[in-house]
Parts: sequence; C-alpha cells; structure tokens
Amino acid sequence: MKLKLNKRGLLPSLVAVFRVDAGPGIGMGHFMRCRTIALEMIKRGWFVYFVGWGLPEELMSYSSVNSPISWIEFKPSHETNEDMKRFLEILRTRFSFNVNFVIFDSYRFKRDDYAFLQLFGQRIPVAIIDDMAQQDTPAQVVINPNPLFSPEPYQRQKIPRILCGEQYTLIRPEVVALRDRAYDSAGPVLITLGGGDVVEPLMKVLDAMPEHLGRKIVVSVSQNCPMNEIQNWISNDPENRYVNTDSEKFPELLASASVAITGGGGTLWEVYCLGIPGLSIVWVDNQKHTSTIIKDQATSFLVDLISHINIEMQSEMLETGLQKIVETLGPPGSTRIVHEKGFRTSDVISREKTSLVVDNVEAIDKKFIRKAISRLTSDFGFPQGMMRKQRQLIDGMGAQRVVTALEEQKWEQVPLFGADYRRNYEDW
Repeated sequence: MKLKLNKRGLLPSLVAVFRVDAGPGIGMGHFMRCRTIALEMIKRGWFVYFVGWGLPEELMSYSSVNSPISWIEFKPSHETNEDMKRFLEILRTRFSFNVNFVIFDSYRFKRDDYAFLQLFGQRIPVAIIDDMAQQDTPAQVVINPNPLFSPEPYQRQKIPRILCGEQYTLIRPEVVALRDRAYDSAGPVLITLGGGDVVEPLMKVLDAMPEHLGRKIVVSVSQNCPMNEIQNWISNDPENRYVNTDSEKFPELLASASVAITGGGGTLWEVYCLGIPGLSIVWVDNQKHTSTIIKDQATSFLVDLISHINIEMQSEMLETGLQKIVETLGPPGSTRIVHEKGFRTSDVISREKTSLVVDNVEAIDKKFIRKAISRLTSDFGFPQGMMRKQRQLIDGMGAQRVVTALEEQKWEQVPLFGADYRRNYEDW
C-alpha cells in the first residue's frame, strides 16, 4: 500500500475500492456517480480503485485532482456468488484487506452476496449506492442520492448509516464548478433524454420545437445513439441546430443553456444544481431499456401520468396544452407518497414545483411543448421561481457530505439471518 507523509508522521493513506460496471446494456449512470464520490475522495488524499468492466478510461481523472482513479479490470461472472468470491479474492491478494471502504453500485448483487462479504470481508466497511430500497442490503452505509427519498425503508433494515435524499444527491464536479455562472437568458436550448437509443421520444420532442425560436438548439446524445433521424432534423437548419456526442463537453453546454429539456435521471438533478428552467420528459420504455440513466434513477417505475404541478403553474399561455394532456390521460390524481410504489421523479417535481413535467412518451403533445418553450424563452420572469427552487433543492455538495460520512463511519455489525449466504456459498 502506498504511504504518504502527514502532520503526524508517516501513515498509510485511506483506500477505497469501488465495485462498478459500465458499457452497453448498463450505461454510464452507475459509473458517473461512483466517479463523483471517488474524485472527492482523491481531493482529500484517498487512494481510489475501481474494480469493474467496461469503464471509460478517459473519465478516470479530473483536472482538479492530483491523481487518477486506478482501474482493476474485472469481467463479471454469470452468477453473482462467483462474482463476489472473485472480488473478495482481489481484496485479499491486491490489498491484503487493508481497505477503508468498499462501495458497490450495481443492481446485480443480492442480500446473500452482501451477507457473504460481511461475514468474510475482514471487517471492511461496506457502502451500497441504491435507488429503490426494494431489497435488503446488509452494509454499514447505504447511499440513496435521489431527492426527497425517505430513509424509512433502510431504517427497517437496521443499516447503521443512512445517507438519503437531496443532501446526498451526487453532482459531478465539472457541473458544480459551473454553478456560479450567471444565467444567460439568450443561451441555446439544450435537449437530452439520456444514454442509449432514445430516438423515438427524442424525435417527438424535436418535431415539436417552435420554428424561428431565435436561439440555437443543441441535441446531446451518447455516441452509440442511432443518428440518421437526428441528423436529418439538424440538416433542416444547420446554422441553428447541432448535435453533441462528447460527454466531456456536456457540462459546459448545460451551463450555457437558457432552457433544458431532459429525461428524469441524473441530468435532471444537474439542471437543478445549475438552476436552468426547462421541461422534463419522464418517459417509460421497459422493453428496449433505451435510457439507462433514467433506469438507473428508477424512473422506469413511474406510474403517474400527469401531476398537480402542471395545473398549479397557472400559466395562461400553457393552459390549452396542459388541459389537452389532462383530457387525454384523465384528471390529475393526488400524488402518492414518493416511496409507495418506488421512487418517481415526477413526485419530486410535483412537491417542489421546480419544472414542468410530462410523464409518458405518448403524452408528448407538440402544442404543449411549443407553448412551454415559447413561454420559457420569451418571459424571463416566468422561470425565475423555478430556477430558485431548483438550486435550493440541489446545492451540489452531496459528494462532500457522503465522503465526510464515510470518513467518520467505522465497521459495525449488521443484522444477518442464519440462512444468509449459505444457499449460494455452500462451498466456501
């Protein structure tokens, strides 16, 4: 293990090991929020290792930290118990169990897998990044970065440290660094609905954009998104429309935008951190899984089709479009508790009145979008309250709070059942 000098002499640095995968079929959501925590750790002198598959090496560093994240390539096994055994062997052979924290961000692992690590992991504290609280996660720390998510499901599991809600929302440092930039009401309109193949809902939005908007329109998609239809749309007005596929350029594009049209995943919380008025298209496509970022944030489980926020905005110019959606989908019902049937981005929006929201791809109404964008781009006074509430909800300090909590947390025994791990680890 590497050593460094501090004021009290020669002491080993803190070491964190993240278990996270990325790439096609998984997306970048898990990796990006792990990276956000990791970069804050490195700023504080930790040594950080990512153990996983398909991770983008170009994003393993950041200009404000003095060393990159180290990557131990690890192809997942078909069975999670084999995966966890191999991971434990890495902790033994590569680190001699001299690790201060292990952090998991994956939906693959089950209670048996985490129980196995608790029993045989040489008292290494474990943190789990979670979205939905739909399964038991025996660990010392659970991190749920979704705004307004209640800690109650984790409290029932007797997890010693629960980091839950908007105080722990993870915003990448490239975005936080731009938080103090002055809002430009004449900036471009940025449209992004997540990673992967998002062509169907994206084209519905692009076709609804007002003509002669008077500002540029930037469409940001991942490199593996099919481009033919998008490029055809761009070619109709190449001077005012362009597409971005470079993830490193995205924070700058977002910070310079006057209006943002996004999905319901992590990018939405980045919009809130910066304070940019916009429209959230929270859509569902469980068959194709076309937006991994939205899936990572659990918005695939949205069930509300329209919520009170659209009625309560009380905009005369939007009234016709909003009423049409309500008439098509039924009257707006009272918003349920955020956790009743899984986390829903629209519930956060509804409770905080921070955005306009359309919750289903079939509900994307061209007239409604045109009226919304026209209002947001023509009346600066209209979105000011929206922007203020966004920034109040997400302050960009989530990663700092998470790392401070991890530095304070020691290994504690968590409740395990007699049958834990034994069914899948009988040969251990």
